[in-house]
Amino acid sequence: MNAPDRYERFVVPEGTKKVSYERDTKIINAASFTIEREEHTIGNILRMQLHRDPNVLFAGYKLPHPLQYKIIVRIHTTSQSSPMQAYNQSINDLDRELDHLKNAFEAEMLKFSRDY
Repeated sequence: MNAPDRYERFVVPEGTKKVSYERDTKIINAASFTIEREEHTIGNILRMQLHRDPNVLFAGYKLPHPLQYKIIVRIHTTSQSSPMQAYNQSINDLDRELDHLKNAFEAEMLKFSRDY
């Protein structure tokens, strides 16, 4: 079979960066982030979080090819922010939201296990 091994979908090869950054030379305050070994789940969550930022004019992502395990996230911001700042802020916000979700879930599970 010509299909790549399953682990290649998740394990970043040695010497490859998880995230790479490339400024757009034609549009001011625009950049592309290539995130290795990710797909629609992370791309869509990150895109939606970026849309919550009032300084983000455009945020989108694409998978270049189904057999290439990476996404490309494009961000265009106002002059008050940079794509790097918007990206970092959205990652930090998502981290806090997921921590809150995890803590709420664990508290409910603990409560449930005590009751039953």
